[in-house]
Amino acid sequence: MAYLLIHFSSVFLYSKPFSSEKSRVDFYAHGYVYPYFHQNWNLFAPAPTSNYRLYCEYENNGKQQLDVFSEIKINHQTNRLKGYAALVVAFANSFYYLESSLNKPINGPLENNYYFKMIIHSTKNYLENTRNITLTNLKLILVAENVVTKEKKIYFN
Repeated sequence: MAYLLIHFSSVFLYSKPFSSEKSRVDFYAHGYVYPYFHQNWNLFAPAPTSNYRLYCEYENNGKQQLDVFSEIKINHQTNRLKGYAALVVAFANSFYYLESSLNKPINGPLENNYYFKMIIHSTKNYLENTRNITLTNLKLILVAENVVTKEKKIYFN
């Protein structure tokens, strides 16, 4: 019984939001809780290392240009119940796997990369289904900006 009292008291002191001063008891609570029970967001998914933009250009009653990924993210953030979450995750994962598949960073065209072909195919399907058009000539530019260094990598077809 005493162990449970110590355990829950330590967890409470470790996670208490109401005190900015640290006491000796907080020190011991931190020493008990942190190694075994501490959690951060990396438990669920790693923090993103890059911000992505997917620019496209296509012909439909003249030349059309837009940032497809930003459009999908804005649609998702505007109404979380419309089902755009799966698209956001699918595109973001495709971008991540594309960059992971490259042996070295390439700033330039990707001709025979499987992941880039998937991005092209997914983008084409998204545009055709949301705009009720048929695309024949789709050009994509993927810009990956590192969150920390602000270095940009550009991939295109």
